[in-house]
Amino acid sequence: MLRKVAEEQANNSLSILAEEISQELYHGKHRSAFHGYSSEFKEYKAYQTGDNLKQVDWKLYGRTDKLFTKHFHDESNISAYFFIDLSSSMFFPRENLEKINKSIQIISVLCKILQKQRDKFGILGISNELLWESPLSNTKGHLHEIYTQLEDLVQRESLEKISQLPIILSNKVAAIGQRKIVFILTDLLFSDQDYALFLQSLSEIKANKNSIKILHVWDQSERQQDSAPGSILQYKDIETNQVLSLPIEEWNLLQVKQQSVFIDQRINPLLSKGYHYHSLCVNDSLFELIRQII
Repeated sequence: MLRKVAEEQANNSLSILAEEISQELYHGKHRSAFHGYSSEFKEYKAYQTGDNLKQVDWKLYGRTDKLFTKHFHDESNISAYFFIDLSSSMFFPRENLEKINKSIQIISVLCKILQKQRDKFGILGISNELLWESPLSNTKGHLHEIYTQLEDLVQRESLEKISQLPIILSNKVAAIGQRKIVFILTDLLFSDQDYALFLQSLSEIKANKNSIKILHVWDQSERQQDSAPGSILQYKDIETNQVLSLPIEEWNLLQVKQQSVFIDQRINPLLSKGYHYHSLCVNDSLFELIRQII
């Protein structure tokens, strides 16, 4: 089964992974995932020598004994921007880098789908600064350049940087323009001040008739640890370097309380403003994560 093959090849190139996942997602489907490119019939024209025979309406020829070609007009394509948070917290857990790996794989599959639909896409990678920005395009060459850049991101080591995504997103509102899909992949670990700026930027982007999709990535180990009772857990905040030591029972209780606060202060404001919010546990399979998004 294609899904099994794709999951087993998670360590292979992103192009292989994206191709396998996108094929299974769209096996037997004919509808665009993001309502992008499509063609509608426009008119018939009399066949002339040199015209593409694939455009000949052979059924009409059978009825009229005359050759006509079908002509179409294309609906407007969509364009999509991906903003990916590359701050230190996205490189957690350090043992397997699951958050950043799954985020990069998600972008790869979505870009492949968009490219198949002839829709344009571009990416901005953000840590404490704008590390990488690609233009909008839909060519195969552009897609493979995206794969190369994303694979390089997997190899880079986090430099314990705090996310500047809210600030850079704010600076890019005008450049985004209108009528685009804006995907934002982040763990939403911002300061209160930065989060207020983040919400303001989202509001301005939405006001320009753009569609916003918040892809909130998180790892199960951030919410609960399965260590033996009585164990002492040491946790280092990789953005502030603060070290916390607690018994595992106290740690898990603290995480439950913090999660409640996080939902109230970070997630509920997004839901109340009507943004498309997706909670993506990176411990789930890539196939299931993509299905949640599209």
